[in-house]
Amino acid sequence: MDKQKVGFRMREKRKELKLTQVEFSKRANISTNYYASLEQGRNSPSLEVLHRIAETLDVSLIYLLNDRIDDMESRVEKETIRLRELFKNIPKNQLDVAEGLITQAARLRILLDDNWKDILEYGEYEKFKQSENQVPYDRKRPIVETYDNRDKTYQSVIKQLTDLLPQPKVDTKSKLLRR
Repeated sequence: MDKQKVGFRMREKRKELKLTQVEFSKRANISTNYYASLEQGRNSPSLEVLHRIAETLDVSLIYLLNDRIDDMESRVEKETIRLRELFKNIPKNQLDVAEGLITQAARLRILLDDNWKDILEYGEYEKFKQSENQVPYDRKRPIVETYDNRDKTYQSVIKQLTDLLPQPKVDTKSKLLRR
């Protein structure tokens, strides 16, 4: 557990609730000084205290402890920047629509990359049986179906973005002359 990252997440969520450290520590039944030291990453809370903090913040323990969230958000941001550059020629009157699609595409791309790594590592099929008496058989892993569905959605979103790009003007005179 990275104390500093946990403390940072706690502070961000507390601020979203518009609470001071004093107000929050009272709600969580923790001393203000101890809570401040947790937010600053100087102390590690017990699991019981961390659970109380998570409940008071209305988040899961996983949220507070999971460094993967920061990693994924960082990767999504990089992908969002890449997609904005690719689709920078979308007309200004379409930008609101495009921004939502770009965000969705960036998230899907990161999820697809993670799903793909899992499929490469563990394969497309797994041995499965419904009871102890049954002979195991190969079945497609659920993540493969998830990957396929996300990929279709991703392709659809990218097509929508591509359709927002200005179409090149066709020179009808040149076409006629080439015949």
